[in-house]
Amino acid sequence: MKKVFFLLIVLSLFLFPIVFAKQGHMKLLAVKETEKGYEGGIADLYLEIKPGSGRVFLETFPLTRTDTQMSTRFAKAIACDAIEKECDDVDFFYTITADSAIIAGPSAGASIAVLTVAMLENLELNEDYAITGTINSGGLVGPVGGLKAKVEAAKKNGLKKVFIPAGEIIVRVDNTTTDLKNLSRELKIEVAEASTLSEAVKEFTGREIKQSFKSIEISEEYKNTMKSLAKDLCDRSNKLKAEAKDLKYSLNVSVLKENAHNLTIKGKDAFEKQTFYSSASYCFGANVEYSTLLLLSRNLSKGDSINEVENIKREIINFTDKLENTERKTITDLEAYIVVKERLRDAEDSADQALEILNQANKTERAARSIAYASERINSAYSWATFLGKSGKAFNLNKDVLKKSCQNKISEADEREQYVELYFPNTLDKVKDDISKANEELEKGNYELCLSQASKAKAEVDTVLSVFGVDSEQYWSIADRKLDIVRDSIAKQSAKGRFPILGYSYYEYANSLKENDVYSALLYSEYALELGNLDIYFKESNGGRKSLNADAGALGIFLAGILVGLLAASLIKRKSTEIKNEHKPKQNKNYFALPGKKR
Repeated sequence: MKKVFFLLIVLSLFLFPIVFAKQGHMKLLAVKETEKGYEGGIADLYLEIKPGSGRVFLETFPLTRTDTQMSTRFAKAIACDAIEKECDDVDFFYTITADSAIIAGPSAGASIAVLTVAMLENLELNEDYAITGTINSGGLVGPVGGLKAKVEAAKKNGLKKVFIPAGEIIVRVDNTTTDLKNLSRELKIEVAEASTLSEAVKEFTGREIKQSFKSIEISEEYKNTMKSLAKDLCDRSNKLKAEAKDLKYSLNVSVLKENAHNLTIKGKDAFEKQTFYSSASYCFGANVEYSTLLLLSRNLSKGDSINEVENIKREIINFTDKLENTERKTITDLEAYIVVKERLRDAEDSADQALEILNQANKTERAARSIAYASERINSAYSWATFLGKSGKAFNLNKDVLKKSCQNKISEADEREQYVELYFPNTLDKVKDDISKANEELEKGNYELCLSQASKAKAEVDTVLSVFGVDSEQYWSIADRKLDIVRDSIAKQSAKGRFPILGYSYYEYANSLKENDVYSALLYSEYALELGNLDIYFKESNGGRKSLNADAGALGIFLAGILVGLLAASLIKRKSTEIKNEHKPKQNKNYFALPGKKR
């Protein structure tokens, strides 16, 4: 009997992962490189999920033309975040198969995310549909290349509908503009736009990812702290303005005065509108101008100017020592640390630049501006340091975790950069420099700065890709759509009690820039997405709760199998007992108690 039960236990352990494992499939739109250029192609994307420990595996047959590893990991993370599952107890096995080498990379992100959500939520996919697009923080479906070729390949392979990133219905191919609506009618295949992962999942499955985050609940702690920060910087503007009012200058400083005045007015207006980050940014700019004026009025000698710089550098060292000794537990602590550290680094770079300028002749105004910028950057760092130590949910922010998040973000940025270079060569020199800087910070062990630098590099790639080949008149509609997605993302974070101070600050600033500098608004909205969702890199353990929802039918079969096994074991035991009794010799009832004897 013991052997029977042991066998049942072994069988259960063997069947458990098989029953709970699930498999899914969808068609993947891609392009392949040929002698004639890029041609459309179709690949098969498979996903199997099993109980595990959150690992992600990817196999491609044959190897893809671009690296798809980081896009796969990131898409899985975005999918889990979208449906609010930790996924730490599930292993993901992705397979991409095609007839020939394809260019997948980031463009497979949207497909991977849709398939992952469908599998985790037990949703049936419409396999007559396909989607192409990157997947970005906040669930944004981002632009990709080769759309015309992909639509043609979809038609050739019998698909009925293709989803493309919003804003890419008109594309340029070899300096020729193609309206995909016209191509849709010509090929008799439906082409539709999708802005978010939530929209795409609804189209593929008929089910909508629950979104209960309509408006941003601004953290009172953030609002009060940022208000105080903006007030400090703008009060300083008024103070410096009064000091510089009646001073005499040996140079023409009318432009400096005008810039300072205009920035002060913008800072005041933004403060009255309660857009405090924008107010702080404008007042900081005004402070640099006023401080430059004050330095010019003093007509400092070269030696005095060098002493000013040395004092600034000593202050940076002292401030940095104090900063490194602060304990960082929350995402707010991490974001505040990044901002303060970046400002101190900016101040140091500007101070070093001032020393170089001072060794050159007739560079008085440039030297004064560099010294002023360094000084005001330190003042700004002091203001942002007030965010450190605020309340919030604690995360594991040790060096190993930070290093891993930094490495992942560099890989994501690098993968995006390589992908864009395939379609638009020699357009991302600045991004390459930023990725190099992130790698330098990684080597130095400055993992927080590395994470920020790499996040911004990735945002820059996505911004370039979002407007490449798009008529400039469409920039505003792209900005509006992106800002809506940023708003929803921040609302989701705030509803979880994780108000992203950097994400919201950049979102607010992007809104203020939209009318007069739409490209900068697009860039800052991407910053908001990347730096407003840092928590996906710092997941806490879910305490053993299972993310994998086993199919009800499979679970029923599994339990029924166990029940049948137990019943069979019981019958075997009963039959065995009967057989033993049949062969047992008959005995007197008093066999153990003979007459006249005590037992």
